[in-house]
Amino acid sequence: MKISTALENNQNKWPKKIITKVGITLFWVLLWALAARWVNSPLVLPSPLKTLEGVFTLAGDFEFFVSIAATLLRVFGGVFISVLLGLVLGLAGGLNELFYEIMNPFVTTIKSLPVVSVIILINLWIASGLVPLVVTFLICFPVTWTNVVQGVRSTDNRLLEMAKVYNVTMTQKIRDIYIPSVKPFAVSAIMNAIGLGWKVTVTAEVLANALPSMGMNLYYSKIYLETDLLFSWTLIIVVCSFIIEKATLHFIKRTKRGGTDQCQLP
Repeated sequence: MKISTALENNQNKWPKKIITKVGITLFWVLLWALAARWVNSPLVLPSPLKTLEGVFTLAGDFEFFVSIAATLLRVFGGVFISVLLGLVLGLAGGLNELFYEIMNPFVTTIKSLPVVSVIILINLWIASGLVPLVVTFLICFPVTWTNVVQGVRSTDNRLLEMAKVYNVTMTQKIRDIYIPSVKPFAVSAIMNAIGLGWKVTVTAEVLANALPSMGMNLYYSKIYLETDLLFSWTLIIVVCSFIIEKATLHFIKRTKRGGTDQCQLP
């Protein structure tokens, strides 16, 4: 009874949430439209309708999809490598103090450097097309590494003491104690890395003149004073980032539910 009631309550809340989100979105779009009408200059502030027209105009060109695909590859590549290495090296840093001391200066330095400095330095050493991917990795790696180290160090000491009493092997401790402890921190790191990865990748594409890319299309729109297309590309980037973040979060939630269901099997 309690489960069915909870499900009914969740189903009743969904329409309200959707209506609320749509209403909030319409409010900001209306505010944008009023501001554009008040400015009365598409060169300074194009209207929402003009921006959408720009999106449809861009979508009619094959290069539009090539640019999106290239940027997506750089974002996913940089974030994937940073998360993978961050999880492995973060786990090692949390378990081994010497390894942590060795890695910490590198991570601290990368965190302290301005993104622009990192982009310019990397652009001196590798091809412009690879600069966004490498820079995304360097900027996102410290986020994952720091979160995973924190997750390892937040492990319940009582579980570790119990494992010591029963002579549990290190492999079992990592699998059954440390990894469950790290999971919430890892999820937070992944979400932050995806959001940060988009910003860093597009910025690196502009500064490194990486082609094809969404970043360079932004830059060209600004150079040629095509403000409507500049807003259109910005809207496309925001929508892509939003969809990927929501899809990643949904995948993580489904994975959690699947893991819980598996644990309950006899």
